[in-house]
Amino acid sequence: MPAVAKAQEETVRQPTYVFTNRVYPPVAGATGQLLRDLAEGLVHSGARVIVVTSRGPRDLELPVRETVAGVQLIRVGSAPFTRTSHARRALSYAGLYPQFAWQVRRLGAVDAVVSMTDPPLQVAAVSWATPHSAKRIHWAQDLYPELAEQLGVLSVAGWTAKFLRRLSSNALKRQDVVVCVGRCMQSRLLSRGLDSARLRVIPNWSPVEQASPAAVKAMRQSLGWANEFVVLYSGNMGLAHDFDTLIEAARRLRPGGVRVVFAGEGPRTGQVRAAVASLPHVSLLPSRPPEDLAAFLGAADAHLVSIGADLAGLVVPSKIYGILAAGRPILHVGAPESETAQLLEETGAGWSFRSGDAEGLAQAVESLMADPARREQARSLALKAAEEFTFAKALCRWREVLPVH
Repeated sequence: MPAVAKAQEETVRQPTYVFTNRVYPPVAGATGQLLRDLAEGLVHSGARVIVVTSRGPRDLELPVRETVAGVQLIRVGSAPFTRTSHARRALSYAGLYPQFAWQVRRLGAVDAVVSMTDPPLQVAAVSWATPHSAKRIHWAQDLYPELAEQLGVLSVAGWTAKFLRRLSSNALKRQDVVVCVGRCMQSRLLSRGLDSARLRVIPNWSPVEQASPAAVKAMRQSLGWANEFVVLYSGNMGLAHDFDTLIEAARRLRPGGVRVVFAGEGPRTGQVRAAVASLPHVSLLPSRPPEDLAAFLGAADAHLVSIGADLAGLVVPSKIYGILAAGRPILHVGAPESETAQLLEETGAGWSFRSGDAEGLAQAVESLMADPARREQARSLALKAAEEFTFAKALCRWREVLPVH
């Protein structure tokens, strides 16, 4: 082939990106939803995208290989995943590491391999298997083993945690780029000794767009919220969230005109249900299907977001972007250095309170109830803030990180 023709062929060659993550739709999981958005967006931009993911015993109807919306999926087998047993969950994770590594290795020459944090610490196995010619990228949604330490899964500063931190740090330092989903996470990684030049902050994005007023009104009516001021916690009821402050604030609110709603499932659902059983103005709902989410978020007057005080930078709640897209103010409980607290301070789209400040949170709810002008201002600022966290902007940021031809 003549040199000019060969050069032209290389110029237009389709870049190939490989992503590894435990879940991918239709298997449920927030990281899988984000990955699907990005993978399909990159395909539409002209890239070839391969996702190495898993299927458990309940997902055996899913094919080992298929192409969905242009994304090539490779599914490996996994043990049943459970949140009720740390040992069984660790076993499920352990079975995925060698399979992910093997699938990445056998794919041969690709342009980039992007490991995620589900399962935790897969970056070490995937990085080892990545060809030297490929760009190594880690997409950090959570930080381990610190998160496991703070949640009581591992002993703080125990030998297991120390070993895993060393393993993780060494693997992260071998990455060409580590994508953080928040500035507080970037700070945590800098304290680990990572080179700032290799860290990029790319926030997550809203999974939905703003629902129409008619859809929101219909949702409020169907839920019986038409004549109430609704404060909604929607999402995972997990160990990382400060429900004590939220529940205590709900106790301080006077029944009549206000309704506090917890919608979702997780390991702390039972605890929340028992704690609010005697509060007539507090109710629990199951998670909403994706097709209802935009209207459901818009049906509330304000939203609750909480992260444990010691978890800033270890996890960043991506649901804040959906709330902003719905045009609703955020009432956040957590550390002032967290990404959510910083965002609310910068945009005015809500208010942040330290863990334990149930009185301040309750007073903020009452103030919003009594001041329609304040509510409208917060809603306007939320919509303005949401413009910075669209998928289109996130895709542009990712294309700057990924190699192109």
